[in-house]
Amino acid sequence: MSVESSIEETTEAIISALGRHDLSDEEKDQISRQVSRLLLKTVEKTTENHIQAAAICCEHELDLAHKIQAEINRKKDALIANLKALR
Repeated sequence: MSVESSIEETTEAIISALGRHDLSDEEKDQISRQVSRLLLKTVEKTTENHIQAAAICCEHELDLAHKIQAEINRKKDALIANLKALR
């Protein structure tokens, strides 16, 4: 499932749960933006944890740890760029 479809599905589920309330388009957009922000924070925290794990696991091989960390950061940056494009 793509990130965009995950955001849309989650937003729709939240809006559905709030079905008794008459939400404006602006309020629906706010919900979608909040879901996107939450995903960004989650990606950043998860990346931080992965980088720390790489440093711990490859402590004896610093060059390898740095290569793994660089790759993790490249993937994170691409994902964040995609998430920001959805706003």
